[in-house]
Amino acid sequence: MTEPRDAQDGAKPDILTRAMRVLEALAGMEQPAGLPGIAAAVGLSKVSTYRVLCALQNEGYIDHLGRQGYRIGSRSMALGSLIGPRPALLQRARPVLSKLAALAHENVTLHLRSGDHRVLVSSAAPNGPRARGARVGERSPLTSGCSGRAILAHLPANETAKVLAAHCRGGNRVEMESELATVRSDGYAMSFGENHPHLNGVGAALLDPLDKYPLGSIAVAGPDERLPESSLRRLAQSLTSECARLAPHFAAVLGPNSTIRLESLDVAGYVT
Repeated sequence: MTEPRDAQDGAKPDILTRAMRVLEALAGMEQPAGLPGIAAAVGLSKVSTYRVLCALQNEGYIDHLGRQGYRIGSRSMALGSLIGPRPALLQRARPVLSKLAALAHENVTLHLRSGDHRVLVSSAAPNGPRARGARVGERSPLTSGCSGRAILAHLPANETAKVLAAHCRGGNRVEMESELATVRSDGYAMSFGENHPHLNGVGAALLDPLDKYPLGSIAVAGPDERLPESSLRRLAQSLTSECARLAPHFAAVLGPNSTIRLESLDVAGYVT
């Protein structure tokens, strides 16, 4: 007997949520990744994970490489090009990241907001990669680290409250609210070994010039012995100045008053 429509519709979010969790987990793993590792990352049984992987494979979102495991497929790449920042936007950011990396002699990273998290989307280093642990695709709560708090401090009060409710409890929330007020006053945030042990950093937000909405952040980070608090504060002025110059270009693509529209892309054409 056919299930009632409301029962069928009620099952869809669970199926979609599992698929998105699997796809997101795989995107952040070293690839190809095996079934046991993917299942562990999403907290599902191997049987359930396998079913989701098969469905994603059939639609071209992932590729199965036999015993080697699974990797992100071309359709996911195409979708990322459609909904993610345009290549031209990242190209515009790279000279700024490189300039700051040369000035600081440390790694510089660019982050965009993803719900109540921030995601690392690009980086630069003075002489090749130097940062320990930082990698493109890294995702952390906005409450953790200078790159996240630089964004969180400038969100509207109702959005900030939701993030704090999800990630801070009791006295920690009071301390966080106080720190966010300092970030708004100073124009930058600092962190000391939070996301990665013994790595300190300073981050500033990319603010839409029209409404000051935070579109992302740029952070400078390095070993604590090279970047004590005094060094972070010295770098803050150059960092905030470069963010102010770059922000209008981000607002043109990512802001609510965007003047640039993403071109359509037939993702179905990328199925393998």
